[in-house]
Amino acid sequence: MDRRLFSKIRKAVDYSPKKKTVMALAIALHLNIEETVELLESAGYALSHSHKFDVIIEFFIRQEKYNIHEINEALFAFEQPLLGA
Repeated sequence: MDRRLFSKIRKAVDYSPKKKTVMALAIALHLNIEETVELLESAGYALSHSHKFDVIIEFFIRQEKYNIHEINEALFAFEQPLLGA
């Protein structure tokens, strides 16, 4: 996440981040699953077991594995959008 996006999140009242951005923040901040769910809810999202992307991210958070490269490898293997890309 670059500084412009971070500044936009903090200052723009009407800005609503994409779910992928919220998930990337949860990983970067090493949030546990409860904190991640709370962050997602505050942005108007929820984890869904019917979306591969969500299942993969949830797996890594529950395993307390926050290595972005490992996560992106798993996302790539299942043809999902990558974090930070």
